[in-house]
Amino acid sequence: MNDNTYNGYESYDHWNTALWLNNDEEFSNLLDNKVEQVVYMVCTRTLAIHEVRQQLPARTPDDAAWEIETIEDLFDERYSEQLQYS
Repeated sequence: MNDNTYNGYESYDHWNTALWLNNDEEFSNLLDNKVEQVVYMVCTRTLAIHEVRQQLPARTPDDAAWEIETIEDLFDERYSEQLQYS
């Protein structure tokens, strides 16, 4: 039996996006900083997510496509965490 799942993500690209944003210090800090800007109402969620995507390299270090849906999900998770602890 083949398990074609990616730790709960729908595709390799989604999993790889989460892997890099959650585990690479530079990428994780980028996401956290943009989330913080939204928490403190410096910019909108839409603009912050757009800026995250613009500041990431064209592809992940594993040459996978960055998945915007996964970036949005991770952004929302971190936003909720920051609101909870702010």
